[in-house]
Amino acid sequence: MKMKLLALAATCAVLGSNVAQAANPDGCYWNKGGVGDQKRYFTMTAPSQMDLQSVAIGGVMASAPNATIHTEIMQIKCPYPAVQNYRGDYYVSDAELADGFTDVYKTSIPGLGVRFKSNASGTIGNLPMIDPYPNAATIYTNVIKAVQLEFIRTARDVGQGMVSMNFTIEQNINGWNAAQIKVGGSTSFETRSYFSGCAGVEKLTIPLGKISISEIGKQQKQFNLDVLCSGLPAGTKIPVRVYFEGSSDGPGRLNLDAGGAKGVEIALKDGKGALLPFSKGSALAMDWINSQPGGELYRLSVSAGYAHKNAQTIEVGKANGTLNYIIDYD
Repeated sequence: MKMKLLALAATCAVLGSNVAQAANPDGCYWNKGGVGDQKRYFTMTAPSQMDLQSVAIGGVMASAPNATIHTEIMQIKCPYPAVQNYRGDYYVSDAELADGFTDVYKTSIPGLGVRFKSNASGTIGNLPMIDPYPNAATIYTNVIKAVQLEFIRTARDVGQGMVSMNFTIEQNINGWNAAQIKVGGSTSFETRSYFSGCAGVEKLTIPLGKISISEIGKQQKQFNLDVLCSGLPAGTKIPVRVYFEGSSDGPGRLNLDAGGAKGVEIALKDGKGALLPFSKGSALAMDWINSQPGGELYRLSVSAGYAHKNAQTIEVGKANGTLNYIIDYD
């Protein structure tokens, strides 16, 4: 199911900062926009609000505008011919990668990660990034001049709220930590129209009890199959259906597990008397019950009881059956 989200404006602000000394094995230096080989510091502020789109896991839910880190010409020169090549190493320090990703970092919101796209010396790529560049008498290299933030869906369930952006981008040129960008600010994410999906509330074990042969077909056990759909606006009633998988000879009939009683099966109906289906085409609609803290609760009332299996002779024994349910929703 695709749902349109509230669109919110996104803005980025950038500020310049200070200088400090750093190790410099190749003797590189600032040709313009700096002093000698002193490390330069910059800051940028993340957007205050974003518009999240409904995408698959790994997709881009929102992109911030490109943030210009500096407007000066920030050229770095390494001695030539002593140094034949530049190597720019650009990476995010002290940040944890999202599970299953090599360039997306965790935020404080479940299911939401952030990717940093940089532009350095004309090379655009995701961090971490290595940018090799040939050196010559009149060739220079540059530090990152622009950064774009992409917010990535990293899991089925996507949370909402405020993210404190506290990331540090380090920029090494030939082993010299030449510059740093501090990414700060707070970003508000609204996911009230972002549908994450539906899942069963719990695994059910329904005891039908011990009964005599003469009581078969006379007793029914009532229970509820509950499903929680997350990421929906409170009160949203999407179509949720359910069908079943198991050893069955037809709708509403579940065979017993092997090695027990014979001539008996389990009869299954919903609260309205409809036989439980074993095919997607016959899936039953679940009833919306209410809004829960974790999402919208849907329910199918079910009755189960032992029944004679055709005209077979009944033999006593254990009478267990296993049934799986499949949730179908748009």
